[in-house]
Amino acid sequence: MVVPSKFRVLLPLMAGLAACASGEPRYPSLALRPFETAPPATTPSSPAEATRPLASPAALAQLAARAIAADAAFTSQQPTASRLARAAYRQPVESDARARALVAMADLAAQRAATSAVLAELDQLAADSAISFAPGQEIEATRSRVLTLVQAQDAAMARLWEEMGQ
Repeated sequence: MVVPSKFRVLLPLMAGLAACASGEPRYPSLALRPFETAPPATTPSSPAEATRPLASPAALAQLAARAIAADAAFTSQQPTASRLARAAYRQPVESDARARALVAMADLAAQRAATSAVLAELDQLAADSAISFAPGQEIEATRSRVLTLVQAQDAAMARLWEEMGQ
């Protein structure tokens, strides 16, 4: 007898299902279990311990001082970079004026990176504070001050790139 190909696939599956069936119906009981009828356990109501801040005011002051020092270095290099950027305007890519302006811009970018590194540390502290529910108002205040410095540096660098004709 020739068995069609559909049945060749279905016959082993049907045999497997029949093997899984049992003649004894053992279903779980729907009765309430002991833990479902027991009174709820009471927890002692002790006052929650106050969470300490993740960063001390001294540590935050040190981070802010690092950012201010990097910003001061940025600000001191900015007039030179501006002068070199104006001198490089409409100069060929291979010119010495353009090379000097690019080096000055790289120095400014390094100072901006130092300020951004402090911002990254403050971002990490703010995230850790949020996760652990620790007070983070001082961290956020310091972070806002450093973010303002970084945004001002970004704006200054964008102006210098425009002055250079980029």
